[in-house]
Amino acid sequence: MSKLKNVKKIIIGLFIFLLFIPFFSHNAIGATTIGVTTFPADVGKTYTWKATYPTHFKGAKLTFKSESIEQGVHNSKDALIVHCTMRIYDPTLGWGTQMDNELYLAANNTQNYLFFDDYYYAVLIPTPINLTLVAEVLEITKYADSYSIVNNTIILEGEYGYSYEYTFNTKGFLTKYLQKEDGIQGFTFVLDTGGGGAAIPLGNYFLIFMVISVIALVYLKKQKIK
Repeated sequence: MSKLKNVKKIIIGLFIFLLFIPFFSHNAIGATTIGVTTFPADVGKTYTWKATYPTHFKGAKLTFKSESIEQGVHNSKDALIVHCTMRIYDPTLGWGTQMDNELYLAANNTQNYLFFDDYYYAVLIPTPINLTLVAEVLEITKYADSYSIVNNTIILEGEYGYSYEYTFNTKGFLTKYLQKEDGIQGFTFVLDTGGGGAAIPLGNYFLIFMVISVIALVYLKKQKIK
């Protein structure tokens, strides 16, 4: 019986540990949040967008990797500041670096503040998503005449019949970028890898302890049967 009691204690301890994982995880990723503002990309992880149109440009890619996400001050405002490395692959020219561990954005949703260092590559936005704020920033920096928002898509109307559509998912990832000329589809990028949802913090350890717990429960069951 003492052996069974020890196993029970181990199982109880494991479940208590599992219950506290979300708490530890929250503190571990606290540097990516300021106020209610969170940046959706994990530091060091690479996300990819690929060109799907026009035909001759298929195979082109854009990759984004967060180099650092930290709290700081930008334009006298407390902000979440993100530096990134962004690379572009051209089927003809090969790889080129657009940004090399450079400032990508500064944001604070509470203060309704957002700054993009390079508006053209607005592939990730802070959450909770505020499409109106994003649209206002893009409208100014892209010299658009007006903007509208349809569902999760920002539509910018520019000069000479050009329009630009940015569609974001609820995680803050750009899922599709579409450029049109006189209403005709032009250059198009879509999310290829990443953006499906946040990874489970300490996920591998969580699974390990779950497996151990299941094994222990099976062992207990067998002991009771005996």
